Order: sequence, then structure tokens, then C-alpha cells
Amino acid sequence: MSQGTPNPQINISKIPGGAGIAGALFALSTMLIFLIGIPRIRLFFVAAVILGCGVALVLRLIHRETPGKPWILPAIQDGDGPNQRGPVARSQERRDDVRRKLRAFAAT
Repeated sequence: MSQGTPNPQINISKIPGGAGIAGALFALSTMLIFLIGIPRIRLFFVAAVILGCGVALVLRLIHRETPGKPWILPAIQDGDGPNQRGPVARSQERRDDVRRKLRAFAAT
């Protein structure tokens, strides 16, 4: 093929898949097509399912040991850092600042 001739192939990354049941149906059907079409992928699929179940089990057991503990810890703990006003004061200040900017914008 020459340089100027387009390559008539379907690019799976360009096919839109929405959210909800339509997206799930698309994902499952695509997975099924690949599993049927490429037999070696079946071994990786089985290994991925087993590994995924193992990771899910470990995460479940860790969560039972520490119920209610957050999974992602904040970067700055309470009382640490230069700004100790708290999140409520900061969010109120931001809202007031946005209101002032909107009023100034509306006045012009």
C-alpha cells in the first residue's frame, strides 16, 4: 500500500461505549468476541479472574479489621500545617469570594 492510501481497519478505541446497561453489554460482548477469537487470551482471563478474586478477598478482610477507618488518608492531619482554620472556614471563604466576584461581574 502506498503512503496516501487510508488503512480501512476498525479501531476499537474509537467506538463509544456509554454508561449503564448499554456500556456493560458492550464490554461483555467485546470480551466474549476476543475470548472466542483468540484462544490464548482464555488463560489470561482465568488468571485475571482468580487474581481479582484474591485481591477482593484481601481488601475485604482488611476492611473488616478496621471498620470505619478511611481508606485514603488525608495529606495533612488535623492540627498539622500552617493553616489550622479547618475545611468549613475555607469553603465558606471561597463561597464568599465567588459571590463577590459574581457581583462585581454583574455590576459591570
